[in-house]
Amino acid sequence: MQNPPRRLLKTSVIALLSLLMLSGCTTYTWEDGRKETVWGVPTEDETLTESERQSQGVEYRTPGEIPKKR
Repeated sequence: MQNPPRRLLKTSVIALLSLLMLSGCTTYTWEDGRKETVWGVPTEDETLTESERQSQGVEYRTPGEIPKKR
């Protein structure tokens, strides 16, 4: 049997890893009710209309660089 501090550390590490694994994903719910989890994709502003989204254009970025705020 493990001693209590070691068990607490092991449980804490498992909980932390679980949270870190979920932090980089986004879950989308579509009109038909299905859900899809996408890794590393930022959420979109769902209040914009299709024409407003298209007028924003495409935003390209260099991997590893933090994009500038608009």
